[in-house]
Amino acid sequence: MEAAWDTIDTNAMAIALDDKLADHLGLPPSTRFPWDTERSVYYVKGIHDLHCLKLIRKAIVSKHKGSDQPFNLRHMYHCLDGIRQDIMCAADDTPMPAPFSHQAGDGLVRKCRDWDKLIAWARRPDQHACYEFDDYREATNTLENFAFCPPASPYRDFQRAYFELHGHKDPYEENENAEEVVVF
Repeated sequence: MEAAWDTIDTNAMAIALDDKLADHLGLPPSTRFPWDTERSVYYVKGIHDLHCLKLIRKAIVSKHKGSDQPFNLRHMYHCLDGIRQDIMCAADDTPMPAPFSHQAGDGLVRKCRDWDKLIAWARRPDQHACYEFDDYREATNTLENFAFCPPASPYRDFQRAYFELHGHKDPYEENENAEEVVVF
């Protein structure tokens, strides 16, 4: 079961939208995309929610196994509240059989959106944010998360030139100003 969860790729979460499109969609200003001054970074909500669910699950499993893996408490609360808001906003009214044990929903037929299409849309070269991260670790050198432009990206050459000039840093190096982490 661990491997199944760990192989869920949430790296498509970040997209880089043209500022004019973001304004047209009524989106608030966001973090500037480092490779284009006319684009900003936005997270795809469904992929972000799955990242959060993976993080919360990892914390629960860690606690159950007696691990001392630290988790950023503020991030966990952010994730819990975001998932709560999404459930309340898009409450599913599909009737579920009342379970005799904790197997609610097992075998229930539902009509779902195509997850693979969502991932493919988020990874289109015209909005790919060249972004990768670790679901379970907080980056301190966040520019390093934007070092993954695919071959078809219009930003690949610029991104490569930047890192050739300035070098790479460990995205997870210790930072004295880092957020509080809690060992469950």
